[in-house]
Amino acid sequence: MEKYRLHTGWTFCLDERNEKEETAPSEGFRAVTLPHDWSTDYPFDPESDTCGSGGYAKAGIGWYQRTITISENDIKSRQIILYFEGVYMKSSVFVNGTYAGGHIYGYTPFEVDITALVHEGENEILVRVDNSMQPGSRWYSGSGITRDVWLEKRHPIHIARYGMYLTTDEGNLNISTTLHTSECMKNDDSLSLNFVLKDNDGAEIAKKNIELKNDWMEADLDAAILSGMDEDVPKTLCQLQTSLSIQVENPVLWDHETPYLYELTTILKKNDTVIDERTDKVGFRNIKFDAKKGFLINGKHVKLNGVCLHHDGGCVGAAVPPEIWRRRLEKLKDMGVNSVRCSHNPPDEALLDLCDELGFYVMDEAFDEWRLMKAKEIGSNTHESHGYSMYFDACHEWDLKTMLYRDRNHPGIVLWSIGNEIPEEVVVGGEELAVELSGYCHTIDPTRKVTLAHDQIAAEPYSARDAFMDKIDVVGYNYVGRWRERAELLYDADREEHLDRCVIGTENPSAGYIRSDYNFEVDPGSFWNKPYYTAAVTVGKLLRYTMVHDFVAGDYMWTGIDYLGEANWPQRSAGCGCLDTCGFEKDAFYFYKSVWNQKEKFAYLCPHWNLKLEKGTVLPVICYTNCEDAELFVNGRSFGVKSKGFPCYGMTERYGHFDRYRRPANTDDLFLSWDVPYEPGKIEVVGYHDGKEVCCYNVETTGEAAAIKLTVDKTSVDADGRSVVQAEIRIVDSKGRIVLDANPQLDFALEGDGEIIGIDNGDPACHEQWKETKGRHAFNGMAYAIIRAGQTTGKLKLTVSGAGKDASLGTKTAVIEQK
Repeated sequence: MEKYRLHTGWTFCLDERNEKEETAPSEGFRAVTLPHDWSTDYPFDPESDTCGSGGYAKAGIGWYQRTITISENDIKSRQIILYFEGVYMKSSVFVNGTYAGGHIYGYTPFEVDITALVHEGENEILVRVDNSMQPGSRWYSGSGITRDVWLEKRHPIHIARYGMYLTTDEGNLNISTTLHTSECMKNDDSLSLNFVLKDNDGAEIAKKNIELKNDWMEADLDAAILSGMDEDVPKTLCQLQTSLSIQVENPVLWDHETPYLYELTTILKKNDTVIDERTDKVGFRNIKFDAKKGFLINGKHVKLNGVCLHHDGGCVGAAVPPEIWRRRLEKLKDMGVNSVRCSHNPPDEALLDLCDELGFYVMDEAFDEWRLMKAKEIGSNTHESHGYSMYFDACHEWDLKTMLYRDRNHPGIVLWSIGNEIPEEVVVGGEELAVELSGYCHTIDPTRKVTLAHDQIAAEPYSARDAFMDKIDVVGYNYVGRWRERAELLYDADREEHLDRCVIGTENPSAGYIRSDYNFEVDPGSFWNKPYYTAAVTVGKLLRYTMVHDFVAGDYMWTGIDYLGEANWPQRSAGCGCLDTCGFEKDAFYFYKSVWNQKEKFAYLCPHWNLKLEKGTVLPVICYTNCEDAELFVNGRSFGVKSKGFPCYGMTERYGHFDRYRRPANTDDLFLSWDVPYEPGKIEVVGYHDGKEVCCYNVETTGEAAAIKLTVDKTSVDADGRSVVQAEIRIVDSKGRIVLDANPQLDFALEGDGEIIGIDNGDPACHEQWKETKGRHAFNGMAYAIIRAGQTTGKLKLTVSGAGKDASLGTKTAVIEQK
């Protein structure tokens, strides 16, 4: 197979004509690079049809255009395929003016066979994307060709797109392979498969060859899904299947601490000539969910310390370069996260690849709606809502099976989720759909359990039905402490009645709020923005429960990262994450790190010390630390040593004997707090472990903003038209200290063959356009920019300058070598 990523050479036009028009506009096209989310190209608008659910972004109908060149040999000997990893949504593909295929769901991939529509030379591709039914989601969806597009030229006989199914058990790599062709062959025994397994150093450790029997048969619906098609099954599609095992002695096992990946190369030959080849990553591991022990990986009990993630990347919208996910995931890893929930739809496969590589357990989720449409009131919706329920009957089997076939080889995936907060959970007969969807999962991949995120367990006036939950392998609880006495009892009541129920927290509140926004009052109109001193109290209680009760497999906190949408004007994004939309750490990051990451001792203080308070005002100073004890100093004066009472240890061996020193605890919370009279200067905390000083941290009252500090995550980049460089901007005083209440105006400029594709500051209420480079503002001392490489070698020079009244901040530059 020849395979080309079609990321450059595209033009785009937003169609402002009658929405029923299905021919492309004759003018108004502009150059774009894929993936592309046109919603990020336009201003936020409080009157937008997407409403707050969609982040007040521009939707509508758009057209993409590109030409491809096809040779005479391609037409004679190859199938010509366009493969779309994701288009949001309702896409129609035209080739040389003729409809070629399309797809509805914006989160599942599809292929279009264009062999019969192309001719030698240049061919025009047009893609119509209809995201006009708004509001269409309960969060920001983005609009356009938001994931990669590929041109494939393949042999008529080939390995089906999702035709490799790999499982492992006790050193065995079990391989099931499905081949496809356009015509069932007879009396042809010329095909063979060669399998080569290599370790992560590239050394060959096993191989196997097999001659294929002539057992071709006509394909069924699932075979078409295996191919990636989104049309009726072609009558000529045929398939051949074979299975075998490769024994590996003492394989290195994959888990979150050691995400070891092997590589399997599969070669298809016809008469000893290679006609197809592919590689797959392999992780040897064994997973189990147990009603008593929770989650086990390779026989070891592990608590799933999880976060929910939406699919957007902040200022790039839904078109997220993999490097952005890598930076975010590496930060979450440092926070102690070992699992992510893909809320609430199949993710970009690049994210799953990174989870395999970095060591994250994944809950892969299919739907936010089944047949019953959900209310989308969060986000100031002003008119009739729309959603996947409009297409469920026509599309759900195809979309779910596509997710399962595409993703089942990822070792990181440990759970299939068939839905989130589905209204059918309270409806008599709703369990029939749960059985149907679970059945697809169990048939296509019997190695994993199925979950569903319930938000109506013990709810009023209607509650999730046991008849429904009994059909779910691992029952997911959203906001387990939301109703009545469950705010105290949590899982206890259900545990007494359902001892055989596997349980997991699929979504529960975080300690997140707006970065460096230290309000002292409860905002009754906000779901996310809590006073800093109380944010960790309620969530800490659930964390304690989850950590000490093995039967709870883990918990997914809402959310790991701020996301666009689900907001009320003037905010256009939700601020509940531990990282903001820039990927900058908030206070909540350090709270969860203090609980989940015990590897390196640290301490962290909040609030910052540039507060606009009268001297002597008493305020709480919060310390997040994984040390046993900590001492707070204010301008050199000690305010005493404090100790956490969790975890509490009982006696061992004999009465009165303790394995560990019984420290005099001041609190049962998972953090420390001192009430301090405010005075400018410096607050400092010293952390102690086993009675020894192991770390310290301080916050100072800074001077006025005096300069810009600019750092980039890399100083060289490939000239491939798609790689990105991420820049962090900090506003500092004359001593180089970050000024966490500074919001100066900045100008950005880039010299060289590259493009600034997004600028952000993490403020949920900022309405500056993502791609505008002049007159941008930092927020609470920080800003962030993303640069995409061009296709010529040379140097890229990023310049960030103070603008307007803030010109005195000067200029900083970063030079990136483009190779």
